[in-house]
Amino acid sequence: MDDKRKSGRIKKSIKCEVYSDGLTFSSTIDISDGGMFISTPEPLNENSEVDLVLHLPGTDPIDLKARVRWNRDERDEDIRAGMGVEFLNPTTKQTALINKYLEG
Repeated sequence: MDDKRKSGRIKKSIKCEVYSDGLTFSSTIDISDGGMFISTPEPLNENSEVDLVLHLPGTDPIDLKARVRWNRDERDEDIRAGMGVEFLNPTTKQTALINKYLEG
C-alpha cells in the first residue's frame, strides 16, 4: 500500500467513539493532525463517512467527521484489524488541540 498521508503519524492510543450505523467504542493505534488508524474488529467500507469523538487527555471531547480511506479485516499477533480515516474539515481549534497532544 502506498503511503499517501500528508502528515506523519505518531503511535498513540486514544479512546474514541465511532458513530456510523450505531456506536462503537474503539481506540487509535496512531494519529496525526490529518487522520488516524482505528483498531476495530469490524472496519467500515472505504469511503464511508463517520462521526468521531476523540477523548484526548486534558481537554473536552473533540467531535470530528472523517472518511474511511482504507481498511484491514485480517489480524495476527503483530497487525490489528481496523481502518485508516482522514479527518474531514477539522476546525483550526480541533487541529491545534490534536497537535498540542501530539507534541506533549
